[in-house]
Amino acid sequence: MSETAMTAQPAVTSMITPPGALFLVGSALYMALDASGVDASWMAGLKIVPILSLIWLAARHLNGVSRTLAFTALGFSATGDVLLAIPFHNHFVFGLGAFLLAQLTYAGNFLRATEFGSRRFALRGVAIVLAALLLARQVLPGAGELALPVVFYIIAIVFMALSAAAHRSGSSLLFAGAVTFMVSDALIAINRFVDPVPMAGTWIMLTYYGAQALLVTGLIRADLADRWA
Repeated sequence: MSETAMTAQPAVTSMITPPGALFLVGSALYMALDASGVDASWMAGLKIVPILSLIWLAARHLNGVSRTLAFTALGFSATGDVLLAIPFHNHFVFGLGAFLLAQLTYAGNFLRATEFGSRRFALRGVAIVLAALLLARQVLPGAGELALPVVFYIIAIVFMALSAAAHRSGSSLLFAGAVTFMVSDALIAINRFVDPVPMAGTWIMLTYYGAQALLVTGLIRADLADRWA
């Protein structure tokens, strides 16, 4: 078996371990109940079950600083999930702040192993920046008093995505996760500030859970690649 296959196989099979199975079941259950209109306080707890399962997955496969930063990013994400799910004054701003910290933590993890000089990064980076500028142009006019927090968040997620794009492993999983996270957040922004998106809740959570899974699995793959280097 080649070295590439040895590093790729654990990344592929990691989602069919017990934490991976919990992630899939928890994601499907939450999205099904949310789509059916269930609106109860305990849904906030169910919402973070997939994120907790990814923390479990990271605990099994990551080590050292990479594991600590993954825990932290996922912890901020779970906090943001709960803040966005429980209505109170300015809950959207607090949730946005939690996710901003999650993006910066992910970026800090990726920056530990980046190569910004590659042609691959240049192509990916241009696409990310152009997409972010297009999104900002669409959503900022309708953001009102939330325009400044939204700008800061867009900057943070672009920073995270660029860091993932520059990761020296060249992991397509990390880049796919970053782009999918941007798609999820774009859906939130468009649905809130531009026009309602059909089945917005389902599409937002599908891309969000998918993004988190891709990022964690990409980190696992990159960590395994470093061990075999």
